[in-house]
Amino acid sequence: MTDRTATGDEPVDAEIVADYDVRSPASRTLLTVLGTIVAVALIAGAVLGTSILMRETTVSTSDIELGESVKIVVDAGATDVRIVQGDADVVRVKARITSGLRETDFEIGRRGDEIKILSGCQTWLNPGCGVDTTLEIPQGFPVEIRTTSGDVDVRGVDEGVLTILSGSGDIDGTGLELGEFSASTTSGDISAVFLTQPFGFKAATTSGDIEARMPDGKRTYVVRTASTSGDVDSALESDPDGKGFVRATSGSGDITLTTD
Repeated sequence: MTDRTATGDEPVDAEIVADYDVRSPASRTLLTVLGTIVAVALIAGAVLGTSILMRETTVSTSDIELGESVKIVVDAGATDVRIVQGDADVVRVKARITSGLRETDFEIGRRGDEIKILSGCQTWLNPGCGVDTTLEIPQGFPVEIRTTSGDVDVRGVDEGVLTILSGSGDIDGTGLELGEFSASTTSGDISAVFLTQPFGFKAATTSGDIEARMPDGKRTYVVRTASTSGDVDSALESDPDGKGFVRATSGSGDITLTTD
């Protein structure tokens, strides 16, 4: 198609306007990304809503006889654990299992003196899913609890020896009347409140605080405390001839020991 100038001189090509998207490539890419984000958000919202609607909690209870065991080891994995006083001849495991769109895995078994708890769920697909476990441990019986990333909460346990080993969880004990309490975690805090004087207390954490409160009494302790980059405040005096021991070490946390 041609046109001429107003003076009638040489013909000039007229502007050809085609039917095409005048938006820049960057604008088209941005709209595509935004559209994808919106679609993903809508799908995620639908999955979340469905999972919440389908959420349910079941309770599993298992009694494990001690038999001829002289010590029980409980490997709880990633499960949060609550420890309370139980009967004299069994370890009772009560688990609250919360599932959503998909069922939460939970298994418990025993081999020799070791009790193993396996649990797991996909939290991104099942918000709020998981397993909360309560262990009723026998009175006066040595028990060792191990977790990989679960918190351990000890309430009102008396007599016996309790050892807790955690990979990356907090350890909290209150109302303790144990003979000996040992707590160790790689990246968590440790807290212990005793109602009666223990024979021994040992706490160690790589990156967490340690707090303990012990009642006054006739027993004295050999006390050793050390923190690489934290403050140490101890009201518990060390007696070289003490009949008990207290050891608290932290890599990068504060240590506080108080007495009643």
